[in-house]
Amino acid sequence: MRRYINSILAGFAIGIAALCFMKGGLYVGAALFAFGLSAIVYSKWPLFTGMAGFFTDWKSFGWLWPMLLLNGIGTFLAAMLGIDMNLGEAAQTLVDVRVGRGFAGCILPAIGCGFIMSVSVKFARQGKWIPLILGIPTFVICGFPHCIADIAYYTAAPTEGMLPAWIGTVLGNFIGCNLPVYDRFLKEANS
Repeated sequence: MRRYINSILAGFAIGIAALCFMKGGLYVGAALFAFGLSAIVYSKWPLFTGMAGFFTDWKSFGWLWPMLLLNGIGTFLAAMLGIDMNLGEAAQTLVDVRVGRGFAGCILPAIGCGFIMSVSVKFARQGKWIPLILGIPTFVICGFPHCIADIAYYTAAPTEGMLPAWIGTVLGNFIGCNLPVYDRFLKEANS
């Protein structure tokens, strides 16, 4: 039960980060976005993009997908806190870009986000926080989509065509999260 609640809390933290981004604008919002992942790593809450590059067996791989759903619930709840914050225009701009790219067009930029997430989490777990503090604003400023944060944007500005764009983002994030640890797979394949 604890990991279910913690997965919702992880999504909630990313949802708050997404609200900060929409309210604060590009640079202030990008800097404040680091709060979400810092809280998650420090609290050891399971976040899809923080865990997708670190699964070790089929059981932990299988847990990624319920985690994604629970993260989404937490993000949705946080986004509901922002309903009265007049975020529709900022959210709509982000959503229009994502939906305009479509499924295939969201994969490549989402790989960049996943890569940065795994590198940031790997170092933060070792007590080295600079990659996280710099990495999270980097992916936000670059416009790389984050599948959990995008749930907050889609909640604030629901648009037709958002599901295929979101699925492309999930796929891209998953691929990117696994790029820094590809050598683990190569070692296992050669064993």
